[in-house]
Parts: sequence; structure tokens; C-alpha cells
Amino acid sequence: MSLGTPATATSTAAIAAAPGGEDPALAAVTKLYEEGIAERNAGNFVAAADAFTAAYKDIPPKSQQIRAAVLFDLVDARRNAFAEGEGPGQICESERVLVGYLDEVKQTFGAKGEKLPDTRKAKKLLGEVRKQIATYKVETPDLDCATAPLERAAAPEPEPEPAPPPKPEPPGPTEAEKQAEAARARRARTFVIAGAVTTGVGGLLLGVMAGGLVLGRKAERDGAERTQAGIDAGTPVSEDDPDLQAIVRRGKLGNGLAIAGGVLATAALAAGVTLLVLGLRGGKARKQTRASLGPAVAPGFAGATLSLRF
Repeated sequence: MSLGTPATATSTAAIAAAPGGEDPALAAVTKLYEEGIAERNAGNFVAAADAFTAAYKDIPPKSQQIRAAVLFDLVDARRNAFAEGEGPGQICESERVLVGYLDEVKQTFGAKGEKLPDTRKAKKLLGEVRKQIATYKVETPDLDCATAPLERAAAPEPEPEPAPPPKPEPPGPTEAEKQAEAARARRARTFVIAGAVTTGVGGLLLGVMAGGLVLGRKAERDGAERTQAGIDAGTPVSEDDPDLQAIVRRGKLGNGLAIAGGVLATAALAAGVTLLVLGLRGGKARKQTRASLGPAVAPGFAGATLSLRF
């Protein structure tokens, strides 16, 4: 709330109507004054008072009307700053500048100055300011306006922000969780071991397949050579020839081993890789997978069987 009577319209009109408005000094005063108006409108009363003070000092005493108008704005800004807690120096400065203005009018205009409307207004304003100072002295007896500085009241220090509460330590695993984790670890090891064994079996079966292929090809070659030898000798070989029958049996055995080894090797390698992946992932499977290898013998066939249990 304003504690003085704003003189914006009066002072602006007075400056605009002043003779010699093109004077650079007066133009600078006008700029300072307009800055003070902008600061006051924004609620920055100390900055407004400082701008008005700078303008007031550059207005010559003979321009009494302009000087008085800026003075009233200056005092109004100081009183508002004091009301908002900017310190007693603001109201004391209002008293000093009003007293200085009245002394100046007396020296410049003599007895005529007492009859000027701005003089009467300044005296009335001085009385109001002195009442404010007297009221303030009741609460602060040691106030001395002669030494009161023009400085802003110290802003209260912000309260330190409370330290954030310590983060709670995450709860450790329960006994049941520990046991479950141990079971998973054991299952993972089992899968890794089973996978390694099954993969190894697959490798052995690949060897069986290779051996069967070699045996079959050799038997095929031996049979062809035996038949060709009989033809060359003029005594064709009979199908019941014991040597030829032995070669045929070797060929069937080799072919059987190649087929059985290839099929079982593929299954074993696939199962072994699956078990290894499960083991490396932590053994997260519902049931344990087991593999076993056994011989397979039948009329005209010899091989091996791979059994997988999930």
C-alpha cells in the first residue's frame, strides 16, 4: 500500500512541458525518472527511489515544479520501501531530502517560497514522515537518523534443507530363498555335467558313424575286387561263396554303424547343447534331464541306443 501521494502524472507533465526539452541533461533526467516509474510499478521500491534520487539531483533548483514532483515520487518510494521492511534508513532518508528541499526553496525564493503549493505539500509530508520516525523510535530507541544507513534489510538466511533419510538396507534373503538358490545351483551343475557328458557321447557316436562309413566302403570295394577277380579267372564267384558272404556281412555292419551313429550323434549333440544352455542359465527347469547310452544288437545289425529322460 502506498504511504505517499504518487505524483507520476504531475511530474511527467511538468518534465514534458519544461522549456528547453531538447536539452541533453533534461533528456537524461527524463530517462532516469522513467526508469524509477518502471521499477515502482514492478514493486521494486528501493530501485525506484534510487532512480528518482539520481534524477532529482540533476534537476536545477530553479525548475522548482519539476524538482518538487520528482521529490514526492522519491519520498513515496522510500516510504513504501520502509513499509516493506527495507530498514529505517529509508524513512530517515525521506526526512533528510524533504528538509533539504524546504531549505533550498527558502534560499531560492525567499518568503515567496512559503506560499508555493509544493512547499505546503512538502511540509505536510515532512510531518507525516516525522510521525513515522517517532513511532519507530518507541520500539527502537537507539535509532539515529543522522547515521542510519541506506541499505536493505538483511534477508533471513534460508533454513537448511533437512538431510534425506538414510536409505534402508535391502533385506537379505530368507532361509527358504537361500535353500532355493542352493537347489538351483545344484541343478545347474547337474545340467552342465549332463550336457558335457551327452555332448561327449555325441562326439563318440560321430566317430562310430565315420568308422561305419569306412567299413562299409572297404567292404564294398573288397566285394567288387573279389567279383572282378573271379571273372578274370574264368570262375565267376557264387553268391554263396563264403568269402563274399563275409564281405557282405562286413558291409551291412558298416552301414548299420554309420546310420545308427549319425542318428544318435545328432540326438546326443542336440540334447547335450540344450543341457549346457540350461545349466549356464542357472538350471531353471522343472525336471532334471538324464541321458544314458547302451548297446543295440539285432540280426544283421549292431549299434548303440541313446536314452534321454526329462
